[in-house]
Amino acid sequence: MAKINLLPWRQELNKQRQQEFVAISAAVALTAAAIVLLFHVLMSTQLSDQEERKAYIQSEIATLDSQIKQIDELQSRKEDLLERMKVIQDLQGRRPVIVRVFDELAHAVPDKIYLTSFIRVGDTFTIEGMAESNTQVSTFLRNLNASTWFKNPVLANVTADEKESKKDVKDAKKNTIAVDVKKMNRFALKVDLESPEPTPEEEKVGVTKTNKEAAK
Repeated sequence: MAKINLLPWRQELNKQRQQEFVAISAAVALTAAAIVLLFHVLMSTQLSDQEERKAYIQSEIATLDSQIKQIDELQSRKEDLLERMKVIQDLQGRRPVIVRVFDELAHAVPDKIYLTSFIRVGDTFTIEGMAESNTQVSTFLRNLNASTWFKNPVLANVTADEKESKKDVKDAKKNTIAVDVKKMNRFALKVDLESPEPTPEEEKVGVTKTNKEAAK
């Protein structure tokens, strides 16, 4: 005998399908929400890492800027010290020349001549003084011309001074003496500095300096 199902099976089937659809939709929605939440967490983490890296880089840049500033200051101080050392070396290099110039001048000054002024401008010296006679001035010029440290001596003027009776002057050895200027003639001359050939001792010093500079 055949069995006949009189229950509303179509409605049950539709209801079951609706339930399955709701379940699938809920699962999809939950999955999508989980994916969105995970993406948000990942993005937040990456942004946080980027902010930390940015802060670290900015901190390192600030440190480097400070170090660069210190290096610039040290470089400036180094250049200043090098300039000072150069000036000191130049002065030390010129000091023996000045000593030799004054020594040569002391040998060139004859007796009865008293120098009152000695001015240097570049390599030209202006010398003023007093002499008892023009002959002594001529001897002074010849001595300067014969010197290896001076050249082109030129007499500027010679005048007789009869206004004063006594005057304190310094001789070639820097001794202060009182002289009778009634009979003295004032003179002024110019002479150029010569560059003589270096002595063997100076050549030796120059070679030593050159070797030291080459070693550096």
